[in-house]
This record gives sequence, C-alpha cells and structure tokens, in this order.
Amino acid sequence: MFAVTTAALVYFIFVDLKPVLIVVFSLLIIAQTISFIYFLNGINRKLSFFFDAIRNEDTTLKFPENVKNKSLRGLYKSFNNLNKTISDIKIKNETNERFFRELIEHSTTGLMSVDQEGYVDIINQQAKKYLGVVQLSNVVLLQQINPPVYAVIKTIKPGEKVTLKQVINQNLVNLSIQSSELNFGDKYFQLISIQDIRHEMEENEIDSWQKLIRVMTHEIMNSIAPITSLTNTLIGFMRSGEHIRQPEDLSKDDINNTLTGLTIIEERGKGLIHFVDNYRKLTKIPDPIFEKMNVSDWVESFEFLFRQHLKENNCLFQYHIDQQLPSVLTDEKLFNQVMINLMTNAIDAVKQNAANNPAKISLHIRASAGQSILFELTDNGCGINESLLDKIFIPFFTTKEGGNGIGLSLSRQIVRKLNGKIYVRSTEKKGSRFVVEI
Repeated sequence: MFAVTTAALVYFIFVDLKPVLIVVFSLLIIAQTISFIYFLNGINRKLSFFFDAIRNEDTTLKFPENVKNKSLRGLYKSFNNLNKTISDIKIKNETNERFFRELIEHSTTGLMSVDQEGYVDIINQQAKKYLGVVQLSNVVLLQQINPPVYAVIKTIKPGEKVTLKQVINQNLVNLSIQSSELNFGDKYFQLISIQDIRHEMEENEIDSWQKLIRVMTHEIMNSIAPITSLTNTLIGFMRSGEHIRQPEDLSKDDINNTLTGLTIIEERGKGLIHFVDNYRKLTKIPDPIFEKMNVSDWVESFEFLFRQHLKENNCLFQYHIDQQLPSVLTDEKLFNQVMINLMTNAIDAVKQNAANNPAKISLHIRASAGQSILFELTDNGCGINESLLDKIFIPFFTTKEGGNGIGLSLSRQIVRKLNGKIYVRSTEKKGSRFVVEI
C-alpha cells in the first residue's frame, strides 16, 4: 500500500502535475508512515513486555491470536507457544525441586548446603538434630552452639571424612562428617553430610566377635583333638579287651609310650592354659586414669626407650610434631603399651624387608579436623597382604612365626578404653602406617 501511494505521488509530481492530488497523496504517505511507526512501536512494546515477563518468570502473559494481520498472528502464536514451553519447564523444575527437597528432608543422613559466606541454603531435620539446632541461617552460629562441629566444618576438606563423638539426647553417638564441593557457575557450595555410624560400628563389633569365636574354636579344637586321640591310644596300652592289664604285663615299650603320650598331653594342656591366659589379658584391661600428657615430653621418652633397639637393627627413626599441639587427655601407661607394641611390630617388619630397603620408621603427631590428636607410625617394612587387613586385630590371629596374636587386638581394646580408635593402611612389600587417634 505504501509503495502504491509513493508511486502515485511521483507520477503526479513529474508527469501529470496536479497540486491537489500531490497534497492528498503526500498526506496519505505521512499518515501511512505514522501508522507504520505506531505499528512497529506496538510490536516493540509487546516484545518488551514479553521479555520482561520471561525475566521476571511470569508466564501469564498471552498474545491475541485472532488478529487480521497474518504475519502478526503467526508471531503472536509463536510467542504463546514459547511462553507455554517456558511455563512447562518452570512447573517441571518446581516439581523436581519440591521432590528433591522432600527427599532431602526425609533422608536419615543429615544434609546441609553452605555457600561461600557460610549462609545455609538447605538443611534437613536430621542435620538439625545432629547439630542441636532448631534453625540455622549461618554456620558461624555453631561456634557458640556446637564448637566441635563448627571446627570440623571450617577445616574439613572436600572428600575428607571426620569422625566426631557427640552427646545427643543423653546418648553418645559417633558422627561421621563428610564434605563435598559443588560449583554452579561462579557460585560455590559446600555440601556437608552427617551420619551416625554407631550401628555400623556395632555390626563390625559383632563381626569381630564372630571371627574371634571361630579362631578360639579352631585353637581349642587343635589342642583337644590330639589329646583325645592320644588318650584313647594310652587307654589301649592299659586294656586288653575288657580287662585292665596288670603292671607285670606291661612291656618296657608300653611304659615308654605311655610316658611319651602323657608328656605330649601335658605340653598341649600347658599350651591351652597359655591360650586362655592370653584371652584373659584381653578381658582384664584396667580402667584408664585420664590425665594430661605433654606430647613433646612423651615422644622424647619414647625415642629414648627404643634408641638402642633401633641402633641394633640399623633402623633410622624420625619423628615430627606439628606446632601448637594441645596436651592429650589419656592414660599414659596404657597409651605407652599400645605405642610400644606398634613400634616393636614396625621394627620386626623393617627387619624382614631390610634386603629391599634401608630400614626406616617415622612418627608424625598432628591434630585432626575433629580436635583429636593423631599418632601416625609409618614403616617401609614388609607390609600386610590386603586380604589380611581385616583380620590383624582379631585376637590370636598372627602372621608371625611364634607370635601369640594378641598384641594388636589388645592394643585396639586399650585404644577403645581411651575413647580413641586405631586403624591401618598397608601395602605388601612397601610398608604400613598405623594411626592411633586419641
């Protein structure tokens, strides 16, 4: 239409000069131009409203699809379809968010999301229970409410797991606190999971008792079975059918065999008594008397105690203490019993591997994220086969020739009485690291 009016105006100006028509067509062009500008401004306003609505997450804006202009009708229809798609995505996201929030809320594991400034974005009821809070807006508030947990959260690294003892509703629980890192664009979140591992520890303890019973049964049967067999043999020397043989009927060989058999029975009996005595050691650990132990003084005495023994075995011993370590509240006599046993085992291990590596043992004493003190004793000895790592703390289990198998199990019992824990990492033919956490 605009092109026709323009062509007519040009015709009347240059061919058929008619002033009235020139004015009329000029006014028509001006009117059409104004109408077109108004039309474009209307479209721009609608586009602006549409994008503002999207930016504000408002999907209620609708465009009329019954307009006469075909291209405009198609544009409005596309806008409405796009709006519906965005609305569907928004509803789906909101549904997923509600689902995941409900899932997090009903999780038996405590879960908490913390941003870079320490503000808590998500925290479920289980986490509130473990932390002892009703609500928590920022983790810095834990500094007053629960200082040990606050110290762990502030120092724990992504992927690290820390165990912490807490009293909740007058019950002592073992909390396993783990951290992971989440990044969304330029935003960083720390996801904290808190779990009570008391039941898991109880199951492990039951499993240990079952292994202990199997070992004890095996040891007792190994002693009783030959005794029973040998006793039947000796009875055969003393009987002839249903009759008891008289002393004068016994030959010299019968008497010698009987004495040999009784000697063997005595030896096996003493071995069984020795086995039972070792078991009694595990059940008669004295109650600890907790006092403050200066770590620096202790490690100097410990090094002096083994200095000659290390020299005799050509073993290099080094220790390192992190600065500003607090005193340890423990029973020093019982703790010494544990560390002496571990050091003795380490020396034996490096002796077995001396042909491959110069004997080295190191002791690193440092603070953990859970405010405990870690004593890490590392050697480059023969190491422990991976299949045996879950058995070395079982009473009477031993890989040493002539060993009684109570050293490590006794050490673990003592560490438990000291409210600590002991664990091991080892690679066969490369060495071991025993960690005592007090």
